[in-house]
Amino acid sequence: MKVIAIQGSPHKGNTYSRVERFGEILKTLDDITYEHIPLAEYDISPCKGCFLCFTRGEATCPLNDDRVLIETKMKEANAVVFATPVYSMQISYLLKRFVDRIAYTFHRPGYFDTFAVGMGVTGGLGLNEALSYIRMFSGSWGFRYIGDLRYIDPPRNTHMMPLVNEPDRTEEIASKLYRFMRKNPPRRLTRNDYLHFYAMREVYSRAASFLPTDYEYWKNKGWLDPRTSYFTTHSKENVLKSLIPRFMAWMMGRNMDKSMKRSGEPRSSHDT
Repeated sequence: MKVIAIQGSPHKGNTYSRVERFGEILKTLDDITYEHIPLAEYDISPCKGCFLCFTRGEATCPLNDDRVLIETKMKEANAVVFATPVYSMQISYLLKRFVDRIAYTFHRPGYFDTFAVGMGVTGGLGLNEALSYIRMFSGSWGFRYIGDLRYIDPPRNTHMMPLVNEPDRTEEIASKLYRFMRKNPPRRLTRNDYLHFYAMREVYSRAASFLPTDYEYWKNKGWLDPRTSYFTTHSKENVLKSLIPRFMAWMMGRNMDKSMKRSGEPRSSHDT
């Protein structure tokens, strides 16, 4: 099993040390390959906002750097740790820069067989905001989120004292991650899971003219088929939980049709 840690600190401080310790504990549980990826040591250019990765595919990105390398490592891993110091009540600029560079994954999720752990390190406040953002983007990309690692570590080279206390859950989360990787139980789908899928399908079933790459991705995955009820079959479905999300998404689709009709935008033949 392979775990990578994508870490967003600009230096080898508290976050770096916490990521290293998590890997050491994880490797005591089994023969696990653990790779620490400090983004400060990789070339990740800021997104230019050209939108080519959305409309024509990520291969058309004009920036030639380490994005593809790190993304390849993510695709090969069984689990990914997203780690960040808290800066200005949010994730660091290095981690946000990486998220921005693979933002097309929000449209074309693909990590449904991969687990994620969020790690936040702060001298005081901001853990809720930073970890909430990590849960959001990793879940939107398809990851199965295992849990948060929350650390209160005063900045180095200061005399600051911890403002609050957080229980050390390092061993607990490492053990939980290991169990999930080893057993890989099916997902227990929630109403939000169903709403996410059905709402996105309503959008991308109509996207052939304005987001052709997304449309083809969804079509090739079989997700536009009305018989498909979720992104992956490795899940425990609950028909009752799916009814309201399906209806809400259908209503959203109707409103999209009305808007597209007013604007003269052609609809896809795969509309439901």
